Amino acid sequence: MSKAPEKVAFAMEVNSKINALIEWIIANNPNNENSLHKDAFAGVQEEFRKIACGLDAQTLEPEPSEGGAQYVSVTPAPWP
Repeated sequence: MSKAPEKVAFAMEVNSKINALIEWIIANNPNNENSLHKDAFAGVQEEFRKIACGLDAQTLEPEPSEGGAQYVSVTPAPWP
């Protein structure tokens, strides 16, 4: 059985929850001088959509045969 319907349902639920959170953030922003707008969260929404659909930075990276890097370091940098 394919897991595609589960991924779609998960991605839709994540999107719904992110939208609700963004609306809450905008409504409850204590800083009235710098009002927030939904457009400010477009990048966050896009990143969550990619993650929810199973598209992360590594899957978006082109293969070496397509001109991509042969080695991509995923080791985090040490603390200073």
